Amino acid sequence: MADGDSALAAAAALLSAGRADAAWILCRPVLAAGVRAVPWLALAGRVLLALDRPGEAEPLLALAAGTARPVEAADLGLFTLWGVALRRLGRVPQAEPVLRMAVRLSPRDAVCHSNLAAVLRVLDRLAEGEAAARAALALDSDLVNAHVNLASLLLARGQARAALAASREALAREPGQAEALYSQAAALQALDDFAGAAAAWDHAANVHPDDARLGFGRANLDLARGDLARGWAGYDARVAAEPQRFRAIPDLPDWQGQRLDGPLLIWREQGLGDELMFASCYADAIAAAGSAVVRCDPRLAGLFGRAFPGARMVVEADPAERDAVAQAAAGSLPRLLRGRLADFGATGGYLRARPDLLAHWRGRLAALDGDGPATLKVGVCWRSGLDVESRAGRQAALADWAPLLGLPGVTAIMLQYGDTEAERAALGPLAPRHFPDLDQRDDLEGLAALLSALDLVVTVPTATGELAGALGVPVWRLAGELDVTCLGTGARPWFPSMRVFRAGATPRATVIRRMAAEIAERRPTAA
Repeated sequence: MADGDSALAAAAALLSAGRADAAWILCRPVLAAGVRAVPWLALAGRVLLALDRPGEAEPLLALAAGTARPVEAADLGLFTLWGVALRRLGRVPQAEPVLRMAVRLSPRDAVCHSNLAAVLRVLDRLAEGEAAARAALALDSDLVNAHVNLASLLLARGQARAALAASREALAREPGQAEALYSQAAALQALDDFAGAAAAWDHAANVHPDDARLGFGRANLDLARGDLARGWAGYDARVAAEPQRFRAIPDLPDWQGQRLDGPLLIWREQGLGDELMFASCYADAIAAAGSAVVRCDPRLAGLFGRAFPGARMVVEADPAERDAVAQAAAGSLPRLLRGRLADFGATGGYLRARPDLLAHWRGRLAALDGDGPATLKVGVCWRSGLDVESRAGRQAALADWAPLLGLPGVTAIMLQYGDTEAERAALGPLAPRHFPDLDQRDDLEGLAALLSALDLVVTVPTATGELAGALGVPVWRLAGELDVTCLGTGARPWFPSMRVFRAGATPRATVIRRMAAEIAERRPTAA
């Protein structure tokens, strides 16, 4: 036992000295011999985490946490270590209860609260995460990671000024902390301090030249400022910055804009709204390459098939892709095709609704007026289909749109999928007209026809708004924060029919009243 204790102490000393590889040389034969004593399991788990091998660490830490007495688990930080391993493995929902147990066993341990805050941030439970981060700081005001987590949570909640202060608290204690440098630059950008943000991104990238997130952050700033050449050059860093958002990249050469002797594979990479935005480049890409295979969301296959007759639509990896000789991610096309604002189209949309469905919806909308005068048909979409806390600041409640919904001579049409019954019931006769037979989430052919039959669409940032813009329908987009996709303009160059109303520091209710007043001026004179 004495020899085992000495070996355990030696391995722990090596780990403390930053020599995890040497510590593992001592741990490995002990584990291979079948030793499963909790102290050895805990130390081996810590060593493997230090070696960035969470997949091997997690089962050892799970066994140790399940075996140890509560006091021993608390002393060794077993549940904290286990939760960290789970988080690194991407098993975040499983990490939460483990880290809550860590807090329960060690309620006075600031690190436990801070780790829980980090997991809650990933789960997009921002208010709970902020409370956990503040609990950590109440216990230890110098805990750098707690300041870092608080800054990230506040930034996600749209509290840029408070996030900036929190990031600077972290940097005052650890000037090179990468997450804090990121949050500082992002907060300055959200506050429209472009010069300060540029300096902050550049400083962060100098300190951490291999951190792709920092280069991607600077690229987004450049795009927001309208520096398209520099912005698009750095935009490819998104793949390394956010690898969890990307599937395997096709094993084909990158397309560089040249004519090809076979099809170009264009593949979607992000959500539906981004796919619709970047697809505004597809026609030019297909013309330049000569032919293409387009991997698209299955809901868009019909719309895209009509829009891009020179390409074949596939919805997932398909045998047709084998004929491709080069590949391009949708988000990489603007670097090749939209290097200047002049490269964006000036009129119309690139999609068209099916004529039979369009006639159907025009008839249904006209029937709403009965024998009375024609009214202005205005579609309303008030929240994103991604109902997560970090998007709450970009949303509006249906009741917020009452100034528009109550306008005489205007018929409001609901453009919102999901459960809206309670919101509509609360508004009574002011509620927008609802067509329950149309699946606005999955029947994009039907939705496209409805949108095309409307006079105007008003929306927060949503895929529905992007679809309306792609169809050339007049769209008014209510945006809260800086919109990078405006590319330094007050509009959306991707969608010439779209107008942006940026609230910024102005209360949304004020902006909505202004929108309603402008809509009132557009009503038919007979109304």
